[in-house]
Parts: sequence; C-alpha cells; structure tokens
Amino acid sequence: MSTADFQYVYIVHYDGNTLTVQPGDITYGDDDILTDIPNGPNDNLNILGDVFDDTFYGHLSSNYADGQTGLYYGLASNAFNNSTGILAGAGGNIYYATNQEITDFTAGHANLDFQLAPYTICFMRGTMIRTPEGELPVESLKPGDSVTTTDGRAVPVRWVGRQTICMTFADPVRVAPIRIKAGALDENVPARDLLLSPDHAILVDGVLIQAGALVNGVSIVRETDVPEVFTYYHVEVDDHSLIMAQNVPAETFVDNVDRLAFDNWAEHEALYPNGRSIAEMDFPRAKASRQVPRSIRERLSERSGRLFGGPTQTAA
Repeated sequence: MSTADFQYVYIVHYDGNTLTVQPGDITYGDDDILTDIPNGPNDNLNILGDVFDDTFYGHLSSNYADGQTGLYYGLASNAFNNSTGILAGAGGNIYYATNQEITDFTAGHANLDFQLAPYTICFMRGTMIRTPEGELPVESLKPGDSVTTTDGRAVPVRWVGRQTICMTFADPVRVAPIRIKAGALDENVPARDLLLSPDHAILVDGVLIQAGALVNGVSIVRETDVPEVFTYYHVEVDDHSLIMAQNVPAETFVDNVDRLAFDNWAEHEALYPNGRSIAEMDFPRAKASRQVPRSIRERLSERSGRLFGGPTQTAA
C-alpha cells in the first residue's frame, strides 16, 4: 500500500453543467495524504486515480473522505490558477485533488475543465464473445486468447481495452449503452439482448452501422437504467475484423478511435512501443440514422413491429 500526496483537496460543486472548486483546502496542511489501496494488477499505487473506481483512504484531518472509497472520474484542470489534478467522488461529495493551490475563487475563475473521452466504441461487461472454446464474457478475454471471426478464422487477441464511464458528467446520448433486443436484427440475431456503446458498429446487410444510428425506441433502445460508473470493453486483433458478440457480427478495434480514452492505454504502449496501425475494413459505414440505407430501416422497422409491437422512431 502506497500513498499519493496531494497538498490540496477541494470540494467541487456541480450544477449539471459546470464544475466549480469551492473555497477552502480541506486537507489542512501538507502532511495530509490520500492512501491508494490496491485495485487490481493495473493499479499503480503511486498514482491515485490511474484506474477508475480507484480506492483510497483519506488522511485529511477532516470528516469528509476519511476511509471512504473514491470513484475516480477523470483528469481536471483550472486554467486561471494553473492547476491540474484528479476528480474523484466519495461520501456524496466531489473532490478535486491537486498540488497547486487555488487562490482565485471569483466568478468563473474556479471552474474546472474536465477531460472526457470523445467517444466510446466498446462492449458492455457480460457480452458473450464467440471463441473456438465456446462463448466467453468479453471481460474475461486477455492477450493470447483466440476469438472466432465471422469468416471462421480463429485469431489471437492482441489487447483488450477498458474504458470506464462516469454518467455523472457524461452525455447519455454519446455514452449510454444501446440495447439491441434479442431477435431485433434477424432470427436469433442477437441471440440475447446485446448492450454496446453508441459508436460501436455492427454489420447489418453488408453495412457497418454504429449502434446509436439504429435506435428506434422499440426493438433497439438507448439504455436509461445504468450504474453511475461502468466499464466498456473493446477487443483488438491483428486486423479490423468482425467477431460474433451474442451472435451479432461486431467490429474489433480500429484506428479511428481514440486509444488514449482507454483506462489501460499504458498496457498497449508497453506491448507496442512503436505503435500499431490497423486499417479499416472495406465496408460502407453509417454513423447516423440518415446514413442507414432505407431498405435496412424498413426491414428492421417491419421486424420490430411484428415482434415487439408499437411504432418505431428514427434515431437522431
């Protein structure tokens, strides 16, 4: 167990749009620290918040966060006071931990810039991926395991990316999972409800369509009941391929996503210090509903009405 020494820890107010540091350093002195408690093999105990849902014990000489579990929300900064730090939540409060003192709390000068991932292309925990040994949960895959592509190849997993989402600050339209109900795409496709991020593409009638573009409000819906903090998983193989996720052809990792948004990007850098380029498959891609061919929209709408009832709605 190691410690992360932040000289200043502030309570942050969030009004639904803006994060504002409140006056008053709650640590009361330079000797107060946050002790990083181990959270798995990827947790660097010298960096509080290097993994999401990181656990810390607060020695703050106060009653705020002592001994409570902190949820790591992300990196934050304050331009007016030239500070950088981490944002975490504990005991119903939001905290900004930094080694630069905040001295200017006048209007707008104590606002924080919070670093959010630009988009997410991943599977929800529990998604079953087809492998030569049968279906396995995506979160159980590791480099060296094999997965089965739609053309029947057994290919090795090169990396499994993890991206944790905090709904407290996220835009639900951008990050909330899309639920594709069992049978929504075709007979037994998916075999069970499939939950994946809005920008993750699946192959439908020869077109790579991002899940958010398929939302119709009936058979394919935007999930609303999600935890405050949850994790997406993404699978990288040697090329941009299609693997079977609950019997749905779904894309693997490709270079059109921001790798730095992944929690465990450092693992990828360690595996491939010289970088690794992956070209995209030669399929048309639909990122928005208006780009989805009418024939596909009509087929899925007819199937939705027949199996689930109710009028469908076009995704934004």
